[in-house]
Amino acid sequence: MAPTAAVSVSSEVTSSAYCSNLCSTLSLSTEYNTNVISCNAIPSNQSTPLPAGQATAQCGTTFTPKVDICRVTLSITTSGSSSTYMEVWLPNNGTEAWNGRTLSTDNGGANGCVHYVDMSYVTSLGFAAIGDNGGHNGSAFDGGWMYFENEEILDWVYRARHASVEAGKQVTDQFYGQKHSYSYYMGCSTGGQQGLHSAQYYPNDFDGIIAGSAAADFNHLQAWSGRFVQLTGQNSSDPRFLTSDQWIFVQSYIFAQCDEALDGVNDGILEDPTICDFDVSAIPICASGSTTNCLTADQVSTVYQVFTELYNDAGELLYPSLLYGSQVDAFRLGQLSGSVQGISKSWYGGGVWNNSYYDALNMNQTDYAQADAEDELHGHVSGFSGDLSAFKNAGKKMIMYHGMADPLVSGGNSQRYYLKVAKQLGLDNNGMDAFLRYFRISGMAHCGVGGISGAGAWMFGQSGLAAVPGVSGNVVWDLVDWVESNNAPETITGTKFWWDQANLGIEFQRAHCRFPYRTTYNGNGDSTDPSNWSCKFIDDWQQCAVGAHPRLCNVDGSFN
Repeated sequence: MAPTAAVSVSSEVTSSAYCSNLCSTLSLSTEYNTNVISCNAIPSNQSTPLPAGQATAQCGTTFTPKVDICRVTLSITTSGSSSTYMEVWLPNNGTEAWNGRTLSTDNGGANGCVHYVDMSYVTSLGFAAIGDNGGHNGSAFDGGWMYFENEEILDWVYRARHASVEAGKQVTDQFYGQKHSYSYYMGCSTGGQQGLHSAQYYPNDFDGIIAGSAAADFNHLQAWSGRFVQLTGQNSSDPRFLTSDQWIFVQSYIFAQCDEALDGVNDGILEDPTICDFDVSAIPICASGSTTNCLTADQVSTVYQVFTELYNDAGELLYPSLLYGSQVDAFRLGQLSGSVQGISKSWYGGGVWNNSYYDALNMNQTDYAQADAEDELHGHVSGFSGDLSAFKNAGKKMIMYHGMADPLVSGGNSQRYYLKVAKQLGLDNNGMDAFLRYFRISGMAHCGVGGISGAGAWMFGQSGLAAVPGVSGNVVWDLVDWVESNNAPETITGTKFWWDQANLGIEFQRAHCRFPYRTTYNGNGDSTDPSNWSCKFIDDWQQCAVGAHPRLCNVDGSFN
C-alpha cells in the first residue's frame, strides 16, 4: 500500500499554458551550467516521439506517459568537451497528482538513454521523475563512445547523475511552488552500480536508494565477463564448446543435485544457489562415437571452469563465480555462446587502453591491473568502496536486490559487497539492517535484459517492466515506508505471472528474505503459497574465504 503523502498544489499547474511558460520563469542555481531546452504539457497515453539523439541511439522511437505530465528537457555542460541531456516529468493531472517526492531513474549497460519506461512508471505513482542520458546517446551494449572520451566516461559514471539530480530537484520545486519532501532513486545493473556510487560519493543526493543487480566492481566485472569466451571457445569447432541443448542437459544434472535436494521443492528454481556444490563428475563422459546424453571430457572441463572465480596473479579474488542455475540464460545472452562481450571489449579497448584495435580474445592480467590503476581517472567506476559511513550517518536507506539466476552479473557479487560494507564499518547484520538491506531473489535473471526474466517470483515493482498493479508487494513503497516511517522491510514479496503476463494470472508468489536469512520452504503445503516459506538465519554468513560457498573474499578475509 502506498504511503499517503500527496500534496495539494495550485490548480494552475494542471494547465498547458502554465507548463509552457515554465521555461521562461525557471531560475536554476547549479554546480554545472544548465540550459532549459523545452517545457511541454503531454496528456496521458499520448505517444510522443523521442528526441532525435535518443531515437538515433536506439533508445526507442516514442514514449507514452501514463498520466498527464509537464515535461521539461534540459542540457547540462559538464566539462569543456561534454554535456548531459536530461528530462524532468512532473505529474500535473490534478491538484493532488504529485506525491511531494522526486525519483531519479537509471541507465542500463553502457547506454545513454533516458529510461522512458521507468519515467512513465514512477510518474504514475505520483513522483516527479528525473532521468538523464549519462552524458552520451548510446544503446545498452554499445560502448563505442568510450574510445578517447574520458569526459563522457566521467559523466556516465557519476557527473550526469549528480548534475541531473541537482537540476531536477530545482525544476520540481519551482514548478509546484514548494520544496519536495524526499528524493529517491531506483536502478538495475549499471543503474544499480550508479546507486551504490551515489551512496558513496554523494550521500545527500537521495534519501532512499533501490540498487538492483548492481554491476559494481565494474573493472573486474568486465574482466570476468570477457573471460567466458576464453573458456568456452567461440563455436562448435572448438572441442571445449557446448551448444544450447548441451547446457540444458548440464542443467538437468545441476537441478538433480541442487534443486529439491537442497530447497525441498522440485520447481526448476535454486532457492539459494550459493549452497550448491555441484559435482561435475556426475555428467556422463561420451564413449567413443557417442554424442547423445553425454559430454566429452573437454566439455565437462568447460562446465567446471565457467563456474570458477576470477583471481589476479597474486591469488587475490577479483570477481566471484557465476551462480549455478543461470547457465542456460547465460548462453542465451551471450556469456557462454562464444560471443565477445561488447561492453567488456569497449571498456578494456576504449576506456582502459584507447586502442581501437584491441583484441578482447587476448584479455589478460595486464589488462585487469591497468583498469584498476586507472580507476580514479575514470571517476571510481568500480563503485565498490565499502565505506558507506556518510550515507549511514546521514540517516539514508538502501535496498539492494539481486537475482540468484543472473547470467550477466553474478549474484555473489552483491553478497560480497554487503560483506565488505559490514567489515569496513565493523557492523553485524543488525547494524547493517539499520540502513542497508539486501534481498536475494531466487530464480530471477538480469533486470529483464533480452526479455529474459527467469523462473522465479521476480516482479515486485522495481521497474516499469516489473510493475504489478493490484498485487501486494512493491519495493518502491517499501523503501518510502522505511525512509519516512521507519518501517523496514523484512521480506520483499515477488510475483510470478504465468508466462510473465499479468492478464494470465498469478503462477506463484514468494516472500524473499533479507540477507543473512535464507528463504526456506517449511516442508508442508503448497510451495507456491508464500505463507509456507519462512526466513532462517544463516549462521556462517560472514564466512567468505577458502571453503566458503560462494567464495567472496581473499584468504585473509579481506576484500579487493
